[in-house]
Amino acid sequence: MKGLSAPELSIPTCAEPSSWRDVDQRPSRLDEKLSVMDALLANVQLHRETHQVERQFKESRVSPSARRKTNMRKSLKNIFSNTTKFQKHLRRGMYLACILYCDDRVAVSSEELLPIVEVDDNVHGSIHNDFHWLMKVACTWEDVRQLKQDMEKGTHSTTLHCRCKMLQAALHLQQALGMQDLGHFFYRPIKDSGGTVVMVTVNAVPEMKAVASSSIKWMSVSKLMKKLQPNTDQSTAHDMLFTSLPEKISYHKMCQQVLERGLYLGYLKLRSSVDLIRVLVPEKTPNVLPHVKVRTNSHVSREEWEWLQNLDANQVKEPPTALQLGFQEEIKEATSKLLNHLGVTEDQAVSHRLYDIEVIEFSPDVSFLLLLPPSEEVCSVPGQSDHLAHREGFLSLPVQIFEMIHMCTYNRAFISRYSRLSSLLEMNSLLAQHAHREAFSATELSTAKDRVREMQEFQFCLDDTWKGRRWIMDCLTYARDKQIRGGIPLGVLYAPPPSPDDSPLTDHRVMSPHFMMPPVEDTVGSQEFLQVDADAKSHQPGNLRIYAAYESGLAKGTSVKLHVTPRTTAREVINLVVQQLNKAVLMKGMAEPIYTDDQLADFCLVAVIGARERCLRDDYQPLQLQNPWTKGRLFVRLKSNVLAAIEQGNATAV
Repeated sequence: MKGLSAPELSIPTCAEPSSWRDVDQRPSRLDEKLSVMDALLANVQLHRETHQVERQFKESRVSPSARRKTNMRKSLKNIFSNTTKFQKHLRRGMYLACILYCDDRVAVSSEELLPIVEVDDNVHGSIHNDFHWLMKVACTWEDVRQLKQDMEKGTHSTTLHCRCKMLQAALHLQQALGMQDLGHFFYRPIKDSGGTVVMVTVNAVPEMKAVASSSIKWMSVSKLMKKLQPNTDQSTAHDMLFTSLPEKISYHKMCQQVLERGLYLGYLKLRSSVDLIRVLVPEKTPNVLPHVKVRTNSHVSREEWEWLQNLDANQVKEPPTALQLGFQEEIKEATSKLLNHLGVTEDQAVSHRLYDIEVIEFSPDVSFLLLLPPSEEVCSVPGQSDHLAHREGFLSLPVQIFEMIHMCTYNRAFISRYSRLSSLLEMNSLLAQHAHREAFSATELSTAKDRVREMQEFQFCLDDTWKGRRWIMDCLTYARDKQIRGGIPLGVLYAPPPSPDDSPLTDHRVMSPHFMMPPVEDTVGSQEFLQVDADAKSHQPGNLRIYAAYESGLAKGTSVKLHVTPRTTAREVINLVVQQLNKAVLMKGMAEPIYTDDQLADFCLVAVIGARERCLRDDYQPLQLQNPWTKGRLFVRLKSNVLAAIEQGNATAV
């Protein structure tokens, strides 16, 4: 038999099947929810049929003359709407365009125009909500006709007016092209200075015969681009649509790509505006966050996850196993590679955190760990400096749009069912509320109230199911929470694991030159400071072990190990130590003592040798300590408790 290698001992020597979810019994987001969605859809449809029978009974009491007038209006409307003509000149208003491509060719009309139909001759304020709603409809194009019919029953509502016109335009495109599936929307509508808005769908067809329309022909993209002569002075929406054809086709292709099997490290970065929160994604894979591959195996075992949890809670009681140490090294390497790719500087890097609440599972073969910026920087606002805002190779997508394209790639069956149910429930809820307002008799009022209540129960069930899949919302809420300040700081992750054999002294062995703690400008009151000659300063990263000399709620002698650099300041060390011990207290199930951000200024960092103590300035860099202080210990204590560090240092001295 060929292909055999020399015998080798396995690492680890033995293994027990386990999962990271075994640590805290967290349910999987990939649990089968389709049966729940199908049952809910059946209930909604049953309720819908019952309501339609009641409506038909009411309509049967309408006078014949009134029905003839209604039918006449519909007939006259159909005379002018049966033939769909594509728009050649786009004036002020809203339009719907469809890009169908097959290989390097796109579908155009006989006049060599892209399929564009008018939605409305006016744009009513912000269209974000309506556009996000239409993206859900795009997951189930076969429901367009039914939704449109339902909306026509309540066109008197201003909420439904614009959406009804959107569905009418989509139906016209479906009829003109001879196909139902118009594809997925490009993430950003085209807007020009004249007030024209064009929403664009893009779809790939397997063969040109799939478009069953005699008015459509196929033309290569390059030939179509050569025919275009845009107005260079002021581009119109029509010119912008044609010139961006390659971009939109490329975006559609990229959205269909699925990552190879493996465990990845992603980066969560947000930008907020008045009405939207956007998430940073790569141009080449807009359906996932910026990422690097950690390893081919997507599974994270209980042993690996427990090690990360213990690091975060400062509860490491024994040296790591070979498996745990290897996992930590894999994360270190991936973190360095990802932050270098994003252009995050050394000073910025160390304040980042590793998300340790869960492993994000996109599918059984693709899993993600997340890297989070500091809570103050995770979401940038207009006017705030952000080096990633205009970095080449990245896009900023609204969170709702990112969720849609992500789900369409990795959970197609789920998002299709959710979109259908969401659209139907929203429509039925509006009709139920309208019926409730029109109810006159006590019987009608009671029936209408019951219908509204049933719709609310259906919506609650749907929201609960959808919430279980919305990992991005849970992550961004956690990342932005300034009270929790959760995650494993990279300064802790990159320090060697604490153990009873560790020396309490400053360790100048380099673990990684890439993750450094930024200086913080701050000062303290008039105390005795330690001064060191600048020529004697070390320029090498190292590790510090800092003891808690204050009431932390933990055992005496508790310490935190940090990986720092010569630029790390005493204030940064103090803040990180207190925050880490706060988390350790909470993870032990205790409510106090917890020190808030406002109380951090009450602490100081001191070096102790015997009965001698020196208080370090907030802007002092601990790695610059010289003999004899390198033979002592570092403590964090309250400024008001002058003797705390000396007393504890003498008590724990060997």
